Amino acid sequence: MDRLSKGVDRLSIKGFGLFKVELSRQLDRKAILELATLWSYPRFVKDTLRTANEDSGRIMVDEMEERGQIASDDISALTEALRVCGACGIARDVEKIYEENMSVETPADQTNPATDAPIENKHIAARQYDEHTDALTMLLQETRGFRTKFESTDADGSTFAVLNELQKEFKEVDRNLLQLKSTGRQRMESTEKFLRDNHDYVSAERNHKIRDQIQELRNELDCLISLSRDRLENVTDRLIKLQHGGHTKTPTSQDVSEERRSQPGSVMQAVKMFSKLEQPAELQTVPRPSRRAPIKTQAEPTSGDGSQSTDPIATTVNQSSQDDETVVPIDLNCVTIKATDSKENQQSMVDQLKRTSDEGIPIQMLILDEAFKTIHGNGTIALNSGVLLPFLCTLSVLVIWTEEGRVMTEAEFSGIVRYGSESTQLQEFVFQHCDLPSPKATREVFNKLQERGVKVTWSDTGHCLDTSSGSWEMNTIDWVRRNCKAGVVMHEHWSKETHDLQIKMLEFATKKEIPIRFVKLVRCYSSITSDGSNIILQSGQSLPAMSSVKIINITTKDGRLIPEDEFARLLDYANQSKAIEDLRFQECELPPTVSASTISSEMKSKNFKVSWLTTGHRLNLHDRTWQIDDMDTIRESCGRGVPIYKQCSSHMHTLQMRFLTVASQNNIPVPLISLRNSYRAVDATTGSIVLESGVMLPRLSSLCRIAVVASGRKLTEEDVNGLINYSRQCSELDLFRCSCPKNLPVSLLQDPLISGKLKVLWYPGGSKRQRYTLDPASGRWVE
Repeated sequence: MDRLSKGVDRLSIKGFGLFKVELSRQLDRKAILELATLWSYPRFVKDTLRTANEDSGRIMVDEMEERGQIASDDISALTEALRVCGACGIARDVEKIYEENMSVETPADQTNPATDAPIENKHIAARQYDEHTDALTMLLQETRGFRTKFESTDADGSTFAVLNELQKEFKEVDRNLLQLKSTGRQRMESTEKFLRDNHDYVSAERNHKIRDQIQELRNELDCLISLSRDRLENVTDRLIKLQHGGHTKTPTSQDVSEERRSQPGSVMQAVKMFSKLEQPAELQTVPRPSRRAPIKTQAEPTSGDGSQSTDPIATTVNQSSQDDETVVPIDLNCVTIKATDSKENQQSMVDQLKRTSDEGIPIQMLILDEAFKTIHGNGTIALNSGVLLPFLCTLSVLVIWTEEGRVMTEAEFSGIVRYGSESTQLQEFVFQHCDLPSPKATREVFNKLQERGVKVTWSDTGHCLDTSSGSWEMNTIDWVRRNCKAGVVMHEHWSKETHDLQIKMLEFATKKEIPIRFVKLVRCYSSITSDGSNIILQSGQSLPAMSSVKIINITTKDGRLIPEDEFARLLDYANQSKAIEDLRFQECELPPTVSASTISSEMKSKNFKVSWLTTGHRLNLHDRTWQIDDMDTIRESCGRGVPIYKQCSSHMHTLQMRFLTVASQNNIPVPLISLRNSYRAVDATTGSIVLESGVMLPRLSSLCRIAVVASGRKLTEEDVNGLINYSRQCSELDLFRCSCPKNLPVSLLQDPLISGKLKVLWYPGGSKRQRYTLDPASGRWVE
């Protein structure tokens, strides 16, 4: 170990580090397992703690720190949990150890001046900079070794013996990863302190380089640990299913183990479900398969009064036929009915659930993944396909995951609450991605919920229903942590009361220093205060700056212009977060140039990303220029669909053309480009589309679909022919809110490069109800 690492090791056992060492010795096996059960740790984690013997204390401390249950400034969650478990003596000893360690400052003579004292000699600073970069490089090489091992390890297995060996191997890998993360965290903290103490001796370029190394290491470790947990949980689940017969037959009451009966679905299964559903679509490069639309644009047209209207560009879906899907037996641990399932498959699953319920077999959890349509007065849930889901008397947890941003009516919410009040087994409702009304159920219904202990959880706000008063109250801190880890989305059409509950959750998380993965404002951003401390939402609510948020995503409406002074205040707002990694903008126009006074030295030292997703560019905080972003961000920006607005400047259009060209050159698919009243003509010489700003949209070999919104415009035969010729590489051309010639030349439509491949659709009024398809044989529009 080098001299620098030895200095770091000596420092790491002081203060909170020494407390963690002594805490790992203080916790006995019984207390560890009771804490793991109380906090609803996943099954594989409890198995690891149960079999770790002398290492169980250290592993438990790492798990608690990873979940935020202990921190250098707060151990109240741990001590309260110990008292709940009846370990009051251990709780008092832990508090005493904490006070003894955290109240003592590290003596100055115990520090390592080679690494922690400000360095006055430039040559020494340069040498120590190299030591830090070498150490970070070695850690990165170790993480890449883990990733290579993951990729080369075959996780398949069908026999108990093979899966059992895989489980042991994955547990060992998980322990090693936690140890590597602890070492990496110490190294990153030491390096960041070195940069703070010696900023005068480290150039901006070298500072930027080493911070990129730190960020890469942090991201790689988080990704690997998440991947390791997923692999281990997958193998553990397969072992359990194999023990209970897997999917070879529908389980009977004898097949359901006593362990499953004793596990409360509202705790263990909800933890499992949200650990799998915590990746939001807006941060994924590849959309979730269960999501309904393969293509959604960044912007949706609004009606004349500014309200959101149905947009065929976003809602027209090329769904593949699923009539021939194979129906597999359901898993009673967690049944998911998806909106993308065929009607036959939905009916098959509902029939199996009804038979299972009638036989008295417990159903742990049912998830309606965008499949919920409404609920009838008789307690029957109507699915999106029209299939009716009857009352299930043995269901424990019902999760209703609506299409994102849905506003649920009072009748729907009250009907669902009544549904739960009639069940003797139901323990919890979970609502996700929707706006719920104020509870209006009768006192009789609330009394039934309270008597039977049914919990109503609103995941979007981190609140649950207080059945004694009929109002929303803050959920447990574990639920808040889980919600913040998944990310928080705030929608335009959600009520002021809903935004207020979400803000209370975010303020609570900030106060407790709970990491917030991202906050996304979907067309609900209005303005920002003059001091940059609060964002004003469309509902009138104020969203204060959050010190623990990692990503802030601001999506405006219809290419709104954000002037430089407002942009500068938004940068200040993001900079107030200690954990900020990325400030994202969508569907808006940002200033082409940024003055030197806008970017503070603190922003440069944090070097967080400022992403303009609509253009695929990012702001370089050092030279204040817009630069093409990395390939992953370009792929993500293309996957959302690219809107091009008429009112945006030629500068923004130029940036969009640049990133679309890069995407095409790198064979990155562009699912959709929508021209929002920005189409002017097709250039006869080059075949490119000329925008209203004068900028050219070149031919893109990876473009799949193009939509032209030309409100009130009469397209000529030359316009339509030119657009068809431009779209010869695409699968679909859509024309909205315009008039078109009744007949078109058949010769162009029967071109071998177009015929049989390109589909041309015309929506005269912009609604998908009135749609015409161009017949290539006759050149006429047919319904």
